[in-house]
Amino acid sequence: MARSQAQDVIRCQYCEDDPAVFHCVPCGDELCPRCKIFHLKSKVPSGHNIIRLSERLHPTNQIKMCDIHPTKAYEACCKDCQVPVCITCIQEVHSEHAIGKIQELFEKQKAETEGELSKMKGQFKSEIIQRIKDFKKGEHEIKRGHENVREKMKKQAQDLIDHIRVILKEALEESEKDERKNSEEISQNTAEAERFEQNLDQLIEKFETLTESSHPVDLILYRKHNPDKFNQLKLPDKLDIVMPSFTVGQINKSQNEHQFGKFTTGKVNNVKSLDEKTQPILRSLSARRKTPSKKVLEHSLKISETKTSKKELYHVSCRDDRSAYISGDGPGILLIDRSGTELDNISTEKVSGLAVMKDGSLIYSDHYNKVIYRVSLSKQRTKLIKIEYSPEGLCCTRSGDILVCMGISNKARVVRYSSSGRKIQKFETDQNGKRLFFDPRFVCENINDDICVSDWNMSNKVVVLNKSGQPRFNYDGRVRSSAIKGEIMTRGVVTDSLGHILIAFFNNNAVHLISQDGDFLSLILTEDDGISRLYGISVDTHDNLWLVEQENACVKVYQYLS
Repeated sequence: MARSQAQDVIRCQYCEDDPAVFHCVPCGDELCPRCKIFHLKSKVPSGHNIIRLSERLHPTNQIKMCDIHPTKAYEACCKDCQVPVCITCIQEVHSEHAIGKIQELFEKQKAETEGELSKMKGQFKSEIIQRIKDFKKGEHEIKRGHENVREKMKKQAQDLIDHIRVILKEALEESEKDERKNSEEISQNTAEAERFEQNLDQLIEKFETLTESSHPVDLILYRKHNPDKFNQLKLPDKLDIVMPSFTVGQINKSQNEHQFGKFTTGKVNNVKSLDEKTQPILRSLSARRKTPSKKVLEHSLKISETKTSKKELYHVSCRDDRSAYISGDGPGILLIDRSGTELDNISTEKVSGLAVMKDGSLIYSDHYNKVIYRVSLSKQRTKLIKIEYSPEGLCCTRSGDILVCMGISNKARVVRYSSSGRKIQKFETDQNGKRLFFDPRFVCENINDDICVSDWNMSNKVVVLNKSGQPRFNYDGRVRSSAIKGEIMTRGVVTDSLGHILIAFFNNNAVHLISQDGDFLSLILTEDDGISRLYGISVDTHDNLWLVEQENACVKVYQYLS
């Protein structure tokens, strides 16, 4: 046992005799007390930070490498941007910013985080447990409430049925009584007519006998004594029979509600109770739980490049991880795979925007006819939405809604429609009445329900709104001034499964990657990668970036996440 313990002792890396008691963080050496003195006298660029060996596994004593420059360690923090930085980060991006110690920023944010953590463990945890109990109780109560309503409906229906049976019985009895009365009246008239017929037959027989076989004196005397016998004949009255009838009562919706009763739906209303500071924390925690473990590559890898039959390309929308729809100058939409093979050619007028719906069908906008069309999987084209202003870019949201860019200047707006074409929301001005856009052309939705709009013309920036349409931030690429040459011209905008926002810059030949909160993260592609005149961009189901170059009419696919 003693031998085993002796073998586990970490020896000094210098003398190799005495047990190591100290650890140098920058050098990674284990030292005994005697060698520690000599080690401190050695000169290294980064200096020495000697700690006790038992403390070396503490997170604050470990070296953390930069996410953007993996070969460089985080050595300080930018006070302006509130992020850790390596020496290369400082030189490239933060040279004019205030630089401080990582530990200072850590202590500040640790205190804030511990306060938030305490609140989450205490108030939020107890409240959410109670909330779940209330929800389950509410579910039970709503179920019981609907059961009571249905029982009342059944009882009311049975009462109406019983009432209708009584009404029917009375109506049938009235009809039978009237039938007996009418029949008696007709029978009396029939008997009178039969008696008249009998008397008529007797008179006919008498007149025939007097004129054909009797003595002439008999006729003379009969007529003498019965001078008005013929004139006294009077036919019974005719009968004008009016048939019975039944007028069907009109039963419409309003009468039905009045007679049967009216059903009022239950409601489940969200009552805002958490303060504004809490919501971002909870959204952030939720996003962390769902975010896949992917990292941005230091250099994007080209997967494929395709020269198309179009003269120019404007739009691309991925259908899956292997194919995408593209459109450009002139009519028609092509479906191509990564190798450039044309899988389908959809006949259309000139296209000003296109997107793929959740069911795989295609939607596209027609700027000139002011219509959104839908093309089913069987290639059946239908007119989905007729629009007041000329539509441009559009996208399908995770819920299945459609966001459409339209109009310019004081008519510029983004409108949300349902999948059936019903208008739901209009985003046009902020809370102060200030216009949000000047010329919106591309739009997409992020995983946190934010709406990202590429605004052209005088703006040339990406405007990011929350789900209710209030502005969160704008981005025009100036934070990365070294990568912007000449006039800023934003084009396509898209998001990926991590919530990153990717923006194409047309004349700057670059794709910027920013966070969902507007922080610059990386240059995915630059002019050095051989890209030119970027227009539309899209991300497939594997988070590969598809882009179209306008003038070259090329489609290129890149991997930018590991």
